[in-house]
Amino acid sequence: MAFGLLGMVIGIGCGGGGHAIREEKPKTHGDRTLVSHSEGVEPLWIQECPARTDHLLPFCGQAHRGDSSETACSQAYADALGQLRRLIGQKVTAKLVADGKGGYRFEIEGGGEPLTLRGVWEDQRWFEEYSGPGGHSFDCYVMLTYPRLEYENLLGMARKAARDIVKKAAELLAEGRRLMSSGRFAEAPDGLNRAMKLLAGLKEPVVSQDGSLNSTLLAEQAKADLDRARQEAAKMAKTALVALQLVVDGKSVSSGSLIRSLLTRTKQWLAARGISCRPGGIPANQLEAVLAGDKQEATKTAAEKGAGLLLVIDVDSSFISREDGIYFASASGSLRLLRTSDGREVAAVDLGPEKQGHPVSRAAALKRSVEKLRDKMIEKAIGSCLSRL
Repeated sequence: MAFGLLGMVIGIGCGGGGHAIREEKPKTHGDRTLVSHSEGVEPLWIQECPARTDHLLPFCGQAHRGDSSETACSQAYADALGQLRRLIGQKVTAKLVADGKGGYRFEIEGGGEPLTLRGVWEDQRWFEEYSGPGGHSFDCYVMLTYPRLEYENLLGMARKAARDIVKKAAELLAEGRRLMSSGRFAEAPDGLNRAMKLLAGLKEPVVSQDGSLNSTLLAEQAKADLDRARQEAAKMAKTALVALQLVVDGKSVSSGSLIRSLLTRTKQWLAARGISCRPGGIPANQLEAVLAGDKQEATKTAAEKGAGLLLVIDVDSSFISREDGIYFASASGSLRLLRTSDGREVAAVDLGPEKQGHPVSRAAALKRSVEKLRDKMIEKAIGSCLSRL
């Protein structure tokens, strides 16, 4: 850049044999005096940035008292870019990046590859060097321009991206509701949270032409569903479904005082640890799948009943022998605790064997072995499993 010389002599005249010299008064800025500037005449735009037109959007940045012209102009450039970003940011979430050719481009996320628009260029710059009490300092002014057509195109692309965002949020909301309808409340918040974040990032409300998509309404629905999902998930985390299978002397037992007492005691032990139980049993075919280790069927069964935990107890009592008039039987089995939100087996405990004898009958020995197994082992096993949550 060329420098202009100030304090130039602009006129020399004669009068009475003497010489008259008239000098232009130097420009000052506070306590500083201008000593040089960019080549040419000071432009008007450094005083007032040009108005925006139908074709061009100008942005004028400035910086003062820089240590060098490069520093001051870099700051002025950043100031102008900041003004452009703020204008765009009122309508669009976009990233401004250098294009490697001396200009800049905007990139917006449209759900896929970034959509790119170019057109930000430096139009003019002007710098001034001053001398003052602290030595030399520099002021700089930079004007950037952005074509209005590019701006309108950017807004159009942003509106399309916003519609895509609302559509994606609607899909996440629908999936969250599907999970909630099947009792999978612990899984629903993930998608509902994502939907809310997408909608919160919109610069302004979006409504489709047919009214089927409304970002404001979707955000309200997502929040309400998220609140409900969290409340239900908290309840489910403290609710268990008990799957109980009792086999006595080779026969499956589904009713009677023995299995009732086993189920009642189990519920009491769970309640003492803050876990409530879902009423109702499990159909035989589902129970068979659960006991066979089908975690998917197990968690589906429990979730449908609103239980976040599934406690599976399998007890088998078999007759051993009769010795000296005493009937002997042995009970054994297993206890498993599964979490329905992810199907993970939290803990598993082997039960027994518990050998018991009875002088009256084989049936009495079988019953006693189950009761002793229940009282000595199941309560402890429940506590051990719950401590793993």
